[in-house]
Amino acid sequence: MRNWIRSLVIGAGVGLTVGLVVGGTLGRIFMRLLFLAEEDTLGFETAMGAIIGDFTAGGTLFIGIFGAFMGVGLGLAYVVLRALLPDRMWWRELSFVAGSSTLMLGVIVRDNREDFLFLPATVSLLLIVGSVALTAAPVPVLIERFAPSAGGHPRRGATAVLLVGGAAIAVYAATAVAAVYST
Repeated sequence: MRNWIRSLVIGAGVGLTVGLVVGGTLGRIFMRLLFLAEEDTLGFETAMGAIIGDFTAGGTLFIGIFGAFMGVGLGLAYVVLRALLPDRMWWRELSFVAGSSTLMLGVIVRDNREDFLFLPATVSLLLIVGSVALTAAPVPVLIERFAPSAGGHPRRGATAVLLVGGAAIAVYAATAVAAVYST
């Protein structure tokens, strides 16, 4: 039980740090790239209440806090789900990053759907996936460094659970993306 709690604390700490530093920084940079890609959007208000083109300390702080919060979720999800993930680190990493990126794409697109009416959709979607993937990538490596898993092979049926869960996440994200392009 003590190792489990320790792993959760390390997962949350790693996620918080990576989310704040990587996710927050990339989020701010990528939002600026979106504005530069479509300068006609200057002055529009986003679904989250931000004004496009305004580069404010409050906006930067919000993006950092959002990245940190999402990072904690990534760290905890990795710790909880790693027993289901493949043994080989590169497969584990790929599975985690792909699942995280796809899930967050669906969540972010659904929560901010009206923003896609005036932002360039394809660039926006690619930047969302890129920022989440780059934020999620160091999470498994750092957690395994500071709180290695007990090892052992995934339990029977873990692959089936991963495949079904992955398919559900893919459908969730695909329907969100389809909605963006249908409006």
